Amino acid sequence: MIDRSYLDAAIGFGLRRAQLAIFREIGSAFAGLAVTPAQFSALSVISDNPGISQAELALALDIDRPRVVPMIDALEARGWTHRMTDPADRRVRRLHLTAAGEAALVDLKTRFARHEARLVDRLGSERAQQLIGALHILADTGS
Repeated sequence: MIDRSYLDAAIGFGLRRAQLAIFREIGSAFAGLAVTPAQFSALSVISDNPGISQAELALALDIDRPRVVPMIDALEARGWTHRMTDPADRRVRRLHLTAAGEAALVDLKTRFARHEARLVDRLGSERAQQLIGALHILADTGS
């Protein structure tokens, strides 16, 4: 057996292992749809913020701006999003979900809700809320 005791006591290592496990579970939840967690997140943010720019989306998801373009390209190729040129600044592309994108998001959110419910069942409600609070603290401090 491999000794990982030093790493297992580290917050960052534990977070990374948990993230990988959760992303595997999300992959199972989205089985057959070929949707990544990042794409799901983008669809959710676009739905809640119609007309958001690509730069604003990158900021909201805390990802590099160059990574947003291929992600939106993939969603657009599926017919789930479309870009509109901002009339005030033709360099800016505003993002919107299509009707097909809204329908896909309803299905994805249903699957995601079942996934989240399984996590809460494993942790318990109180511990789940504490974890969310702790994660926000870590994210907001840039740690």
